[in-house]
Amino acid sequence: MYRDYAVARYTLEQVGDIAHRDIRKISLDGPESELNTPENTSLATFAQSVATARVIEHEFGMPLHAIAYAMAGHSMGQYSALHCVGSLAIGDAVRMLAARSAYMGFACVKDAGMAAIVGMDHDKLMYVMRTADATGYAEISNHNAIDQFVVSGQRVALQAIVDNALKNGARLAKILNVSVPAHCALMQPAADQMRILVDKIPVDSPKTNWFSNQTGNVMSNPQDVKDALVDQLTHGVRWYEIMQNFPVYNITQAYELGPGTTLSRLIRRAGVGCHAWHTDGGTNLRDVLTALSNHLSR
Repeated sequence: MYRDYAVARYTLEQVGDIAHRDIRKISLDGPESELNTPENTSLATFAQSVATARVIEHEFGMPLHAIAYAMAGHSMGQYSALHCVGSLAIGDAVRMLAARSAYMGFACVKDAGMAAIVGMDHDKLMYVMRTADATGYAEISNHNAIDQFVVSGQRVALQAIVDNALKNGARLAKILNVSVPAHCALMQPAADQMRILVDKIPVDSPKTNWFSNQTGNVMSNPQDVKDALVDQLTHGVRWYEIMQNFPVYNITQAYELGPGTTLSRLIRRAGVGCHAWHTDGGTNLRDVLTALSNHLSR
């Protein structure tokens, strides 16, 4: 994409200039250890997602919010989605993302992290968490599929939940290699700092439907959007509920903009009658442009 589209090259350079770091070089050349730092990962993911949106906008001569009936982002993806629905200026989105990563790092508590649990529904996981033999705090931080969760909290509690989940039939239960317990109450110090910043940032009403991670539904009031950006630090991502709302809004086509295929795979697995495309790779991006062209020409 960087090679083939001038608008993509400009976007990566623009994000880097705003963030005062060479996001283009880090994204394309690494080293991987530098790309994998939380701030660089979030900024590089944002840059690629927005660059993909810019390519689509350039191809069809209109803003993405005039093409898309709805947009959603997973966790930090809310920032690229909010920019593309016309709520956040790109400079404000970049500065907020950079600050978000820094605040989360400063708030990080000792012996805490996240664990993945796959192969049990919500009620079964709640039972596992209640009966885990441990002292410590943990809560569900991501609900990604009917049987796929991430739990955040203190490591002693996470280990007990993992052990108990495996005893109770989980297909997979493991502690993830992260030290930041995202999307849970341990991030309250980060949320407090984020509130101070967010209150200074202008946020407009989304120009098309925007799904909030915190409610799983469409949100339009600018103050509610601001509150959602703060609350996402201490509350779980309700991606499964967002997908369950696709049939309610008659959404039958979804396009994942940015690196990877995680969201498109989750949408396909959800069984909500929605065909999912992804833009990870040049061929896939061209396929999305063709699919959108066919759809818009109807």
